[in-house]
Amino acid sequence: MYPVHIKSFFRRFLLPLFFTGYFASVVSAELNSVQITDQTLRAVDSCLKWKVIGSCTWLHCDLFSCRVRVSLKIGHYRPDLVVSVYPTIESHPWKEVKTVVKTAFDQIKNTLPEDLRDVVEENALEPGHSSKHVSRSLRFFESDVIGHPLADLPASYGNYFCTSQTVPLFPYYSSLLDIIAWRNPEFESLNLINSIPGRREIGRWPLFTWGSVYPRCGWTNQPSPPKAAAVIAQRAADIAINGGLLRVRTPIGKSAGRQKRWGPPALREANGNTGKWQMIHPRKQSSCQSFGSNDLFSMSDWGGGKVDKKNAYLWVLWRPYKCCARRGQVFLGSDDVHGYP
Repeated sequence: MYPVHIKSFFRRFLLPLFFTGYFASVVSAELNSVQITDQTLRAVDSCLKWKVIGSCTWLHCDLFSCRVRVSLKIGHYRPDLVVSVYPTIESHPWKEVKTVVKTAFDQIKNTLPEDLRDVVEENALEPGHSSKHVSRSLRFFESDVIGHPLADLPASYGNYFCTSQTVPLFPYYSSLLDIIAWRNPEFESLNLINSIPGRREIGRWPLFTWGSVYPRCGWTNQPSPPKAAAVIAQRAADIAINGGLLRVRTPIGKSAGRQKRWGPPALREANGNTGKWQMIHPRKQSSCQSFGSNDLFSMSDWGGGKVDKKNAYLWVLWRPYKCCARRGQVFLGSDDVHGYP
């Protein structure tokens, strides 16, 4: 467990430290960045998992001598990304991002051929478009992957927490900019290994499954709207973090600044050691979990109480980090007394 003063610091001082001016003045029925951050901080007890896992050794030299220094090696999860899933732009659950996405979409659609422009605009702007399909289980969603609004801590606290690979409020992926691949499952059909049934399933195939990660497109066949949205969120995050041939995305940076840092591993479905999800909308949850739980023989349905009337959903993705503060010019090595995560 991590010290009480660390939890207290997160809850009492983080919001006023990082959010002033515009974001602090936003008052709306829609979700905004302050509300997302506030709800994220409520999950610190469950999701942070902070602990000392070992030590790092450094060689520090000055004009007169060289000596060996040691720093603590820390491990914890941190909220890296916010993933929005929505059927149309008008139903986007994040107010500030909704405005940006709508502007970007208006710019890019004008560069498309007229026939493709009509199809794309119908999907993105027309409410209730998915109801036109024969199958009531076949759903289409858009998705954005944005850097979490929570900024890194100042240097005075930085020795106790790992810096993030992501930049606050930076767009790493938007399906509206990846128009062709996101709307056509055939785009990734040549990736035969990942397309094998049971290989990249969110759940345990064939006993139970929510859906497959591949093909990574906006179409999914799932009768439960929250589960369908979760499948889409996993796909969008997979593209943003793991990449893909010809996908339109901005790679997540690797800079560690003042720290020696071991970044999160590649994201994998149903594996909490690579990332955990916290629902922010429509249900505000204060815990994290992996998608793909088995509720077939349970008294409660995972999607129960999570259906949004606009069919819009929002999750925070917490990812595991390991790091230690720099205490010299040369890194000599590290040891993990306790494994992490």
